[in-house]
Order: sequence, then C-alpha cells, then structure tokens
Amino acid sequence: MKVYAVLVVIGAIFGDCCSQKYTEQEKAVVIKNRDECIVETKVNPALLEKADKGLFVDDPKLHCFIKCFYQKTGFVTESGEPILSNIRNRLPASMDKDRAIELVKKCQQSRKGRNPCENVYLIHKCYYENTVPDDGQATKKTG
Repeated sequence: MKVYAVLVVIGAIFGDCCSQKYTEQEKAVVIKNRDECIVETKVNPALLEKADKGLFVDDPKLHCFIKCFYQKTGFVTESGEPILSNIRNRLPASMDKDRAIELVKKCQQSRKGRNPCENVYLIHKCYYENTVPDDGQATKKTG
C-alpha cells in the first residue's frame, strides 16, 4: 500500500512504501495516523486511491484528511501553516532541503484556500505536481 512517503517529503502522502527505507516503527506510525485520519474525516478511501495516482479530487473530506495527516506528523499547525523546521528535519540526505523548503513556501504563497483544510490540500497538491511527475527531480541533490 502506498502511504509512507510523508516521512520523506511534505508533498508525498501517497509515496511508494517499497522504494523508501523506513523502520517498522515509522511504518506503523504512518499507518496508525492514516487510519485515524480516515475515521476522523470520514474521507472516502477511493479518493485516497485516486490521490495515489495524482488525481486530486476537490473534496472537503479529502482536504481535511490531508490536513489531519500532516498535523499528526507535526508538519502543519492547527491553522494549516507548514512547520518548516519539522519538514526540513524529516527530509532525507538525498534531497536538496533548501530547494524542497523553497517549494513548500512557493506553494504556500501561491495557493490560498478558504480554510485550514483547503490550505494544506492546496500546498500538498502544488508540491506533488511540482515534484512527483518528474520523480522528485526538482528536490534531489545535484552534483
């Protein structure tokens, strides 16, 4: 199941578990947070499957699921503001942390939602659209 990349970058709740190196404890926490947020937000799991494929449905429950998930991981505040220091600390050494954080900031500034859930959703979607289609090349270290 695709759920582990949140441990790597803010933009990839739906990353491929097999391509990442996580401890069993980290995987268990991600699954626990994901399951709790599904229950709390009552999101349709089919929307998560679509998001796995980069198809983001504009649904308030999906918006709140993403906020819930990132809030449980310590990446966003209750008001939906990214906690850049926490995000930076969780990025792997293979990533250009400065570029990744700049992209989060750019997404935050260019995408304003009507509420905290929509804000986090729009930041997530923007980050995803700017990294995942190119296999994360936008934030990989060069040289």
